[in-house]
Amino acid sequence: MATNAPNGGIRIKSRTPLEHEIASRGATLSNNTFPPSQFIVRCAPSPALVISCGCIIVDPPARKIAILHDPHTNITQLPKGRKNINEDIHAAALREAHEETGIPVTPLPLRIATRATPTEDMLHLVGRTEEGFAEDVTTAVENCEPVAVCYYRCSGTLAYKLVFWYAARGDSSLRPVDGTKEAWEEQYQVEWVGARSAAARMTMIADGEVIDKVIHDMVASGYDV
Repeated sequence: MATNAPNGGIRIKSRTPLEHEIASRGATLSNNTFPPSQFIVRCAPSPALVISCGCIIVDPPARKIAILHDPHTNITQLPKGRKNINEDIHAAALREAHEETGIPVTPLPLRIATRATPTEDMLHLVGRTEEGFAEDVTTAVENCEPVAVCYYRCSGTLAYKLVFWYAARGDSSLRPVDGTKEAWEEQYQVEWVGARSAAARMTMIADGEVIDKVIHDMVASGYDV
């Protein structure tokens, strides 16, 4: 049980016996690596959430990744932004990537390890447990699921921010399209860099980890990168 805190977060009330049981069970299954509090289900009301979406834009033949540098803040990052109301998060990621970079992008299906449920036509590719059930993590099916999610408390709004990251394909030989950026993004500088060197250019460590994850998924999908 919870109520809204003044800062938009959650004020925890006393827990029910079931909640204590779930938390204790989770801590036991994790060999006490995580404290019981990590397994308590919490509610963040909609005003306390920011959902953002972005892309790692890859040119597979050139083995390059597009990155953004903001000379006003000296931050180098990946293209991302908030979703629009009623917008699908994958569509939002592709839109934001194009808007901030001017690079036309398309989805890049990869063998992304995912806990999303495989559809009926995929089951012949999915591993099985000893009991005959589909494995919990699917690894052999090309898909366009998020490659990673970053999450943190936004220092400006105090909202919980979730950033869903997707792999996208772009062409480094083409000149970016003009007029796609918002007014506050005009200073963004787009650069195509070697895929293996892109992570080290990121200002945020987590952005570099997202890039490393995409490279891992590309290798698993048969790309030479």
